[in-house]
Amino acid sequence: MTNKKSITDEDATLNFRIPKVLKATIIAKAEKENITSSKYLRDLLEAVHNGSYCNQDKLKSEREDFLFSIEFLQLIVWIYKKRENNRREVEKNDLERYVKTLKRTEKYLPESLVREFDKVLNNLLLVRAEMSYDGDYFDFHNSYNGDKKFNYEEVEKFLLNENVFKDFIDKGVSHKPNILLQ
Repeated sequence: MTNKKSITDEDATLNFRIPKVLKATIIAKAEKENITSSKYLRDLLEAVHNGSYCNQDKLKSEREDFLFSIEFLQLIVWIYKKRENNRREVEKNDLERYVKTLKRTEKYLPESLVREFDKVLNNLLLVRAEMSYDGDYFDFHNSYNGDKKFNYEEVEKFLLNENVFKDFIDKGVSHKPNILLQ
């Protein structure tokens, strides 16, 4: 628990009664965050008053909707299929849908994964603009240049680790503890 801050003349007090169960819940949550219950309640009331209280829930809902969307699932399956068959056999509508989904990853995934999906996006944009130099194949999955090669293991570490995945959905917590993503 952090040290209590002394009351100054500018600080006002507010006294009211709450049920014992609610008080116990508040104290437990404050202890979990390693702050006093007064600070916890001040922060909570300020967030409600300034309108930011629901932002975290909204972001959680948006992350969850994206990660469990059909578009994201189809993109993941398509990327994994390209390991076996990297020919540029893709319908124009599918290509546009994949590009659109890849562009959304920046808002809903940890930065480390966004960088991986950017490699796929870059390759698809080259194909879409017909500027690619390597002919009939996608090269994001097997590039000899490590900076251009899609890191499947990074994606698997995120998607297959239930704790990492759930923490990211709930709080926007990346692989590294105490880092919140917006």
